Amino acid sequence: MSGASSRRKGNAAEVEVAKALERAGWTAVTSRAARGGFQAGEDIITDFPMSVEVKNHTRTDLAGWWTQAVSQAGEKPPVVVHKRVGKSQAEDWWVTMDLATLLRIVKKL
Repeated sequence: MSGASSRRKGNAAEVEVAKALERAGWTAVTSRAARGGFQAGEDIITDFPMSVEVKNHTRTDLAGWWTQAVSQAGEKPPVVVHKRVGKSQAEDWWVTMDLATLLRIVKKL
């Protein structure tokens, strides 16, 4: 897959996750949309209480994705949302985090 094609695929996944967050009641926009087409930092700019990294790859690289999510999260707990093959709505996709992050979230409930 070409670099441009891969970016389009990634951007489409980010848009779908932003829409899912909006359907759930949060404000959300992709970082590309918020920054005039340039992506930097978190994939989604949102009032959702977690930092969201979105992935749409055929090969899974949880360790690499997690490292990226943590490095971009700042003070928010990080989460990686990755597309499931055959599932178009983000609500049906997978979410990955480490146990420390899960415990941090649950402790606040």
